[in-house]
Amino acid sequence: MSHEASKSAYDVAVIGAGIGGLTTGAFLAQAGLQVLVVELQERAGGYAREYQHGPYNINPSLHVIMGCGPPGPSGHGLITSALSQLGVEKSCEFVSVDPFYRVHLPGFQMDVPTGRDAYLEVHQRAFPEEATGLEDLVDLCSQMYQDFLRLPIVPRWRDWALMPIRFPRMVRHANATLGAVLDRYLSSPRVKSAYAGLSAYVGLPPSRVSFLVWALMMASYIEEGAFLCRGGFQRLADALAEGLVNHGGELVLGTPVTRIRAASSRVQGVSLGNGQEIEAPVVISNIDANVTFRDLLEPGQVSSRYLRKLSRLEPSLSVLGLHLATDLDIHSLGVPKVTAIYPWDLESVYTDALSGKASGLGMHIPTVCDPSLAPPGEHLVILQAFFPSDADDLSPAARARFAEDLLDMASSVLPGLRDHLTFVEGFSEEGQQQYPLHRIGPIYGWAASPRQSGPFRLPNRTPIEGLFLAGHWTQPGHGIWTVVLSGMNVARLVFGMEASQCLWPFDR
Repeated sequence: MSHEASKSAYDVAVIGAGIGGLTTGAFLAQAGLQVLVVELQERAGGYAREYQHGPYNINPSLHVIMGCGPPGPSGHGLITSALSQLGVEKSCEFVSVDPFYRVHLPGFQMDVPTGRDAYLEVHQRAFPEEATGLEDLVDLCSQMYQDFLRLPIVPRWRDWALMPIRFPRMVRHANATLGAVLDRYLSSPRVKSAYAGLSAYVGLPPSRVSFLVWALMMASYIEEGAFLCRGGFQRLADALAEGLVNHGGELVLGTPVTRIRAASSRVQGVSLGNGQEIEAPVVISNIDANVTFRDLLEPGQVSSRYLRKLSRLEPSLSVLGLHLATDLDIHSLGVPKVTAIYPWDLESVYTDALSGKASGLGMHIPTVCDPSLAPPGEHLVILQAFFPSDADDLSPAARARFAEDLLDMASSVLPGLRDHLTFVEGFSEEGQQQYPLHRIGPIYGWAASPRQSGPFRLPNRTPIEGLFLAGHWTQPGHGIWTVVLSGMNVARLVFGMEASQCLWPFDR
């Protein structure tokens, strides 16, 4: 790994060393192609990238992932299988997170385990009058997840014609929101909010979030389990980078791509910020789609029709967060790794976020499962709430109120938190505000609405021949499991493999 490419020509150039770009690059390198991956930052990983602050190892973006169990015939263990195929499976140790979250609503809380029977039991015990609807919902999500794993990567016209017969549930729910499906299966507003407690984690309220996205997320966690990477998720990114390099690929860090060179709608290569001109008949972008098409390509290379399509797409929200450490005895308090702290009205959380107000948050304590991330006797606490991606930064007074609101909500679960802080990222004695906020986003690429999810998201192929998209701005969607799958699918497309085959398993 260096700041310069060793050659001027490659078979493939990948822009961005996020998880999707690293996955694509590593599999293409393993197949014998000459691959160059270029990353603006000094460390690979994208949203898996971690930050070391003294003895504290902080990942502000990743909290739990799926696909880390043993491989199986239905797609279980996608990530562990990918690492195994690249020969780097020993570089990561995945730790089960169970319960995988707590939903904390006013006067109510529920720790939610993995496993279908255990998951159903806690929900049905809390809401016995809704037992049948809850079971039907869990089964529907599971069935849609299994259907998704059998979908073609790029459906042909014949595949589209057969969709209603082969995948009737997917077709029936393609444009459905979570809220619409909840109304069909459940009666009580309280059970809807408790069941949908993680919906705010995808950046939209139940009335707007794609049921397809919800179903795939929940079914995979319930059936496959939730995991974190021991030592931090940076190790996952580093393992994929290791797979890239071990198979002859190159990783250039700390260097921007300043231009995607194309002529007559055919990609020719990339220009780097260090002055190098790289020839490559295939370029894969793992970065913001708007930057890819509006900033890196010369004007005129992308049709106005395609640019208008981009302008109509809605980015996801960003998050504002506090990164803290505490000497509270978290284990004695019985607080799990992930806690969703929200009011009963989940719709109001989204409305408030659009106005810059935090009325719900996600609280993450990775040291509950991995004590190595902080000094003995301390726990990391990451508090995050959504914020508009296109909004200007808050004023100092508004930022202080936002931070105080986060701490107030967290203190309802962690009493005495303010008096037991041992570290606040970004705090200094030289006049910085007391609780600095860390902004990330758009956190999920495009918003996870029905018309921007699954097959409706931007395709991996682009109008520029030889230019592909990988990551959460393209199909299938956001999330580490999903962007790994995106990277593998792009590798298939570059190989020229049959695009109508099902998504799993990867086999060149």
